[in-house]
Amino acid sequence: MPKLLALERFAFRDIIGIVIASFIIAIAIQLVIVPAYLLTGGLSGIAIILHFITDYPIWLWYIALNIPVFIAGYKLASRRFTVYSFVGMMSVSGFLALLSPLNIQLPVNDILLSALLGGTLNGVGVGLALIYRGSTGGLDIIAGIFHRLWGINFGTTIFITNVLVLGAALLTSNLYLTLYSALTMFVSSKMIDSVTSGFISKKTVLIVSKKSDDIANAILHRMHRGCTLLSGKGAYTGQAENIIMVTTGKTQVPHLKELIFSLDPQAFITITDTVEVYGRGFKPWDTEDV
Repeated sequence: MPKLLALERFAFRDIIGIVIASFIIAIAIQLVIVPAYLLTGGLSGIAIILHFITDYPIWLWYIALNIPVFIAGYKLASRRFTVYSFVGMMSVSGFLALLSPLNIQLPVNDILLSALLGGTLNGVGVGLALIYRGSTGGLDIIAGIFHRLWGINFGTTIFITNVLVLGAALLTSNLYLTLYSALTMFVSSKMIDSVTSGFISKKTVLIVSKKSDDIANAILHRMHRGCTLLSGKGAYTGQAENIIMVTTGKTQVPHLKELIFSLDPQAFITITDTVEVYGRGFKPWDTEDV
């Protein structure tokens, strides 16, 4: 029973998070992007174009465009993702409908600032929706369908869709606004990546050294950071050697490099970006949907 209640509480938290994310997206679209005659990517961008052409409200077009997507994705996407995405789609549409008659726009009179602010807010909203294990409908579900049926990755689907939206913008608007719309989409995609992966990026470092024991001991006791010894073998020398793997915050990397090379100036290290880390000292796995 306690576990069941915990699951219900987490589901409620996710729905609230998606609603908040939808409100941020609606603000970005209705108060920043549309007043500047710019576009977002995906189905919301198509809805904005149709709004400019027909003068019918964006929220109405957004629902109309999403209906066939949800019908197609009902059997292919997970039930939780479909329900959460439906909540997100209806929330975005509802907030757009509420904000539209108010004729409010943020006091941003520069189109460059509008593109940057609109893209940032939209990206934060979409990223938050993904963090809470849902979406705001549209392109995310389409990308999921294409990936499951034909193995097309998400990035390819999103890129092609945005290119089509920008092509339509070029036909219905002008090159000036189309380029700023492209900037809005670019900023939005970067913000989505930042929000979903965490603003404080992590680095994973692999260290090959003849003094691996000394370096591992220094990492444990001087940096107070956990590490793992992996068994390796030099391809040229044929000698067995330990490889140290450590994951740490970006700000600790300079200290780590200084520590390594102070103990072994001949050490070989590689440093790679790490999107997500689970386990002791990082994000617990039980926050995710399993």
